[in-house]
Amino acid sequence: MKSLSRSWFFAITVLTLLSPLGSRIASAADAADWQPGDPAKGLPGLIPAPAEIPGLGRWQMMPLPLRGYIEMVAFSPDGKSIAFADGGYVRIHNTFSMKLTGALLGHNGNVRDIDWSPDGKWIATAGEDSTVRIWKSTGEPGPILKGHTAAVRAVAWNSDSQSLASAGLDGTIRFWQTDGTPGIVIDGHNAPVHTLDFSPDGKTLAAGDENHLVRLWNVDGTAGPVLKGHLGAITEVEWSRDGAWLATCDTGRVPVLLGQAQEPTIRLWTPDGKPGPVLSGHSRSINAITWNPDSKKLVTAGEDRQVIVWDTDGNQLEVVDQGRKDRNDVFALDWHPDKPFFAAGGRFSVRYFSPNGPFGPTKLIRLPGTKLECIDWSPQDETLAVASRDGTVRIWSNGLRSETIIVAHNRPTNYVRFHPDGKRLATVSFDESLREWDTAGNLLQTHAVKGFIGRCISWSQDGDLLAACYRFNKGNCAVFRDGKDQESFVMHNGQPLSLDFNPQGTQIVSGGGDGKILLTRLTTDDTQRQTLAELTADDGDVDSVAWSPDGKWIASGHDSSVRLWHPDGQAGPVMSGFEAAVMRLDWSPDSKMLATGSWDTTVQLWNVNGEMIRKLPGHAAPCWGVSFSPDASQLATCGWDGVMRLLDTKTGEIQALAIFVADTEVIENDINERRQAAVSFNRAGQVLSGDPQILDARFVYLVEQPSGAMKILKPSEFFSQAPGADLKTTGNDE
Repeated sequence: MKSLSRSWFFAITVLTLLSPLGSRIASAADAADWQPGDPAKGLPGLIPAPAEIPGLGRWQMMPLPLRGYIEMVAFSPDGKSIAFADGGYVRIHNTFSMKLTGALLGHNGNVRDIDWSPDGKWIATAGEDSTVRIWKSTGEPGPILKGHTAAVRAVAWNSDSQSLASAGLDGTIRFWQTDGTPGIVIDGHNAPVHTLDFSPDGKTLAAGDENHLVRLWNVDGTAGPVLKGHLGAITEVEWSRDGAWLATCDTGRVPVLLGQAQEPTIRLWTPDGKPGPVLSGHSRSINAITWNPDSKKLVTAGEDRQVIVWDTDGNQLEVVDQGRKDRNDVFALDWHPDKPFFAAGGRFSVRYFSPNGPFGPTKLIRLPGTKLECIDWSPQDETLAVASRDGTVRIWSNGLRSETIIVAHNRPTNYVRFHPDGKRLATVSFDESLREWDTAGNLLQTHAVKGFIGRCISWSQDGDLLAACYRFNKGNCAVFRDGKDQESFVMHNGQPLSLDFNPQGTQIVSGGGDGKILLTRLTTDDTQRQTLAELTADDGDVDSVAWSPDGKWIASGHDSSVRLWHPDGQAGPVMSGFEAAVMRLDWSPDSKMLATGSWDTTVQLWNVNGEMIRKLPGHAAPCWGVSFSPDASQLATCGWDGVMRLLDTKTGEIQALAIFVADTEVIENDINERRQAAVSFNRAGQVLSGDPQILDARFVYLVEQPSGAMKILKPSEFFSQAPGADLKTTGNDE
């Protein structure tokens, strides 16, 4: 295995990954195929339709490495446990050892909030599936609270542990009893509500919304003061533990035009709504607030990667040293009930800090190397190519049963694109290289590039031209023919982020960090290069563009929308509702459907009228790849959660998936990434390919007990009770 990291241009074809024991080939014929279970009756999770196994009960699989952005962490009232959401799973760990002690499964979609009841007997969870679920702290499921008509973003227990409130994107706040009985419904916000918190005395509920307002509500539903002053959407509200202060924070004002930017703030308020100190120090949206136990300090975390400690006079006391800068994104905070440290949820991590820096050795951090950066379906057959963070490109075929690994680069592979003939593909990397390969992994050509190529390349439909944009080189675009730079030109004032050819190969559409979409006619024997149109949408960067195969539409992905344009620059339909940038676009071959993959983790299908056809299963972290099969019957997706899926475009069902985890081999480069190991599964949960030996260290199986709580089993323990889960292997060691 060591030689893999030392050879940039080495390819191996496998049906399972190479293990220290040699090459192993899995054959579905060696074991009976499981029949998929009924998804409506099974446990939700990574496996879409777990097979019914006699005598075992309902089950699901969960990777041990974190897959998603940890946007909520919550200590139990006694401080012995910590709960957090990882995609659709709620994981419960021992606070001090970080040992996994429990898991809650039930939401059909990502979990967005968690709250323990003050008496420690209950856990409430809020999900993208528009439900709130109540669980006993032992893991046994309780009532499912239905009433919201959109994703639920916040849930909070009252101090008596007998009632709770929830709020969501439908703009309502709903009160509930512990047994699930609905109570008062408040609809006074007229905007999505993102955050809730009850005062310690249980008399007042604070709620923050998209319209920059914090409203105080009495528990009987009557309105209290409206707290004004924020210039962005409210991201969190939290009462100090002594009830003397309410802290609120916002996103700041997002700049649409030059000079409109406004930095976010934290504001303190007295219980009756009078304004107190305003805390300024973050340069980007503030994600989280937590108070220390004596209510004399609060900690905030922002998208500027700063964690700041403040006093109640508004003085900045410390900027917490987080160590490695590449792990400094923090989305959630919670201070331990009686210890001098707080938990921080981040990108694939849960860590502990004191105001002075990292606290103790205990932490959960996913090993680097498992992000999937791009996916592309061969235009000619069932072959798929996936670009990954470990510098490889993996070629999958036969329904994810067979795999070819191309060690393409010595740094992350950012993008991959099949040639129109399906026989070769192009890859780009952080190592400032652009290369072409055949599907067997043989290097065909290295292009002479002049800098770092961004996350986009495009072939003309006749395959004669290959275009790429330089990420940090004055917005340059390069067009190659036969490996040579035929034409280079400046496209954008900011970083060019995306480009695509028109069907004739005579024009390029590009999107950039300057917020512009440019249509450029290329130089030919008869014409000079010319900018034909410059389009703007006032919705941030243009992260993705795609020209429809029939040439009638151009799609552009922005911070919160996708927009369609006619080739003459006339604006068409707008698809809105995204909560973050749209990173990937792909047209179906017949130009009737557009697939979107977003930083907000969602995957969606749209028609050319701007109407959503179907919301497909999303990811636990940003989605960085969407690609249609040649007949448009399937869509392949991938994301930074290390998961790749094959989806049925008519039903939305997951037909197969592969999960990538960091192997033990470190790549010899300056970013210390690790090689990936992948295991693929059919929709029933059988292993299709991959070395079964890697499962025990990286996965657990959750089996429902008669009480409804989950029993945690090692894969070997599960396989001993589930014949056929691990397909038999044959073949000779090499």
